Amino acid sequence: MTIYPKSRIHGQSEPHFPGDRHRLRRPIDRSDTRLVRRDQHLLQAGAPIAHPWLVVAGMLKSYRLDADGEEQVLDFHVPGDIIGLEAVVQATADHSIIALDTCNVRALPADVSAVDATEAESYTQMIIDGMYQEILRLTRRLNMSVEPTDQRLAGWLLEFSEAQRRRGLKPYEFRLPMRRRDLALYLGLATETLSRAFTRLRNRGLVAVNNYEIRILDAEGLGALAGKDREAAHADQAKG
Repeated sequence: MTIYPKSRIHGQSEPHFPGDRHRLRRPIDRSDTRLVRRDQHLLQAGAPIAHPWLVVAGMLKSYRLDADGEEQVLDFHVPGDIIGLEAVVQATADHSIIALDTCNVRALPADVSAVDATEAESYTQMIIDGMYQEILRLTRRLNMSVEPTDQRLAGWLLEFSEAQRRRGLKPYEFRLPMRRRDLALYLGLATETLSRAFTRLRNRGLVAVNNYEIRILDAEGLGALAGKDREAAHADQAKG
């Protein structure tokens, strides 16, 4: 069992991207960037959409409203993610995207022909990577819908931890930037159910929880829970 030492939770700093995967070679033009403040929409479902966006800093939430007006949280987006990819194939936004904290995003061309010839290959690969990530997210959502509560939460915490590592931040100590309600909606749970799941993970010594501050104490144990077969996870959860 891997135990991570106790230390003070550090606030999130300005992230960086690993390598060149999400960078074009030319410098960022300030006219291409946009500051989006907390609770401000970048896109709204049904509104015109001219181009995709690259998340440079901060976190955003994508969501849609169902026929009854209930919110469905689709995903959370961190630096390096490309959002609004529907601009490549259609003229209106498929869902809404709102900032969870102060965010910086960069506009990307919707048409590769608008990119300088020396950058076209990089840009095309960037868009393909973004679409591939969307497919992976959809697959994870489909799998998650049939997983027990604790397994869903354990898997998501590990995903968020990995996202922190890729951004050059502490992977085992972080502050959740989204509201508990948002995370519960994303995981398909009631807020009270999510709180009980956090309590069970804490009681098992897997995480330390202080409101929105999370410390992963046992990454191997969390991974074992996330990877358990459903029958075993259901049995453990019933015992908890």
